[in-house]
Amino acid sequence: MSSLTRACPLCDGQAAGSAFPYAIRFIDQVFYYLRCRDCRTVFVDPVPDAACLALIYNKTSYHDSHYSFTDLSPYRKAALLCRQYAKPRSSVLDYGCGVGHFLQAIKAEGFQPHGVEFDASAAAAAAEIVGCSVLTVDDFDRDSYNQLFDVIHLGDVLEHLPDPAATISSLLKRLRIGGLLFVEGPLETNPSLVYWTAKLFGYVKQFHSPDSICSGEPSHLFLTSATAQSRFFRERFPCLKPVYWRVWESGWPYAQGNWIKRAIANQALAVGGKSVAGIVFGNRFQAIYILR
Repeated sequence: MSSLTRACPLCDGQAAGSAFPYAIRFIDQVFYYLRCRDCRTVFVDPVPDAACLALIYNKTSYHDSHYSFTDLSPYRKAALLCRQYAKPRSSVLDYGCGVGHFLQAIKAEGFQPHGVEFDASAAAAAAEIVGCSVLTVDDFDRDSYNQLFDVIHLGDVLEHLPDPAATISSLLKRLRIGGLLFVEGPLETNPSLVYWTAKLFGYVKQFHSPDSICSGEPSHLFLTSATAQSRFFRERFPCLKPVYWRVWESGWPYAQGNWIKRAIANQALAVGGKSVAGIVFGNRFQAIYILR
């Protein structure tokens, strides 16, 4: 079992014990999922080391596997949202750009695209596809690189970061005063019919096989709710003023499953974004902040 020593990556609270999805085995190492006693975020312990992360985010096994047939319409919609708040021809940095889907979308909207990607092969592919500068994280972090940007975007990136607060603090040094931080990604423990169904089956499986450990990749290093995610930005980064916040539902991953899962996903989609007693249903968020 995990030693329960790691603090919550969002609020720095202490772990209260294990939580769904409990544990996963990758490359002969077991990673446990712990729930924060304070903000209720679920996070991976221990954090995968650099060698493990390199295997997880390899272009062939990750980007080509998960994003080769991606629907590009969400990226276009995100670029249109960015256009509502950013000035024309703004310089936009997509941190964690993958093979360049969002970069293509913002370039089409007249912005100046720049990318950063963890995997060198993915960075090279994005640069070739989009025709813009794409650096690796190591090159971007060098002291000699000092470019400032009007907009910094993190799309489905925050949950992959071992220390999201440290990364954002570093990125804000590259953002001009009055610039925009545009963040979007999953809310994997937020009220959603898909989440509740998956959690129910997870409880049943855990009850019948308490020692079972699934195989897979611990690529999402934390799973959180809209409340905890919003609190993270509000408390950790008072220099950021929120100007846009949206919670919605994608139906993932049930939307791509069998007919039963698709039916559950459709019900989740029907109530996504709606609020009951102040709780908004949905498994994804978009947020835009101004650096003051």
